[in-house]
Amino acid sequence: MPVAIRPAAPREAAPLLKASHALMRSLFPAEANHFLDIDRLAAPNIRFLVAEEEGALLGCAALRISPEYGEVKSMFVAPEARGKGAGAALLAALEAEAKAAGLPALRLETGTGLDAAHRLYRAAGFVDCGPFGDYEESPYSLFMEKPLPAPPVRRAGPGEDWAAVRALVAEAFAYMEGRIDPPSSLHCWTAETFAAEADAGAAFIAEAGGRPVACLFAKPEGDALHIGKVAVANAWRGRGLARVLIEAAEAEARALGLSTLTLGSRIELAETHAAFAALGFARTGESAHPGFDRPTSISMARPLNRPPLPVT
Repeated sequence: MPVAIRPAAPREAAPLLKASHALMRSLFPAEANHFLDIDRLAAPNIRFLVAEEEGALLGCAALRISPEYGEVKSMFVAPEARGKGAGAALLAALEAEAKAAGLPALRLETGTGLDAAHRLYRAAGFVDCGPFGDYEESPYSLFMEKPLPAPPVRRAGPGEDWAAVRALVAEAFAYMEGRIDPPSSLHCWTAETFAAEADAGAAFIAEAGGRPVACLFAKPEGDALHIGKVAVANAWRGRGLARVLIEAAEAEARALGLSTLTLGSRIELAETHAAFAALGFARTGESAHPGFDRPTSISMARPLNRPPLPVT
């Protein structure tokens, strides 16, 4: 019979966990062992799984969920059960759990010298990385990670959770607080404002784990499609979602027969200007908010007849 994977209470796998802990204690000093005891494995943010065959437990594994990633913990297969594919099946199930939770990556810490475990992780797509979370560099530790696929971008439709979209934008724009003057217009926007902006033009959203992790709003202004409130959740940055959002806006502009994408950014946010420049936008001017005698914003544009952006 094939190996079956199912959720379980950690205490059900106590013999496996005790064997795993004993092995780790025999191989590494106490300060290098980072395994979780049974009580800690029962925490609300942990998904605990077992592998079984004809009712016999072969192995176990856990996923510890944090906002930025899921951590593989307590991965162990009984020596007599190795070679049956239980480890690979457990890893695949943990990855499915991480995707369902909307996590951008899996990470793990494992002991040096555990070559069979390293081969398993590499075969599953894990690569070496540096310490994460509360871990520190150690001669006894190897750190690995596996980025998970970014979610697709779709056009917003009826029944969107605009309050959740507002929360996403607030998280993504938090770095502006105390840096820009006047403050962001987000302070005046409600969930209803976001809904109205989508109705007035278009909104594009990417979701992971049932919640929005990226968005962009756009509406025609003359011969251009003006984009705004481009936001990517902190945990999902660096995964190309901003580029995909801009490509969705470009497709919308072409469908409307428009020739340019435009946007505005606060003058203080040099790193944001650079990010948009990398996406093909060029600075076209400056403007001032009412009551200010200095520039407070810049405008940028991306013509639709420009050469394609290089793939990165």
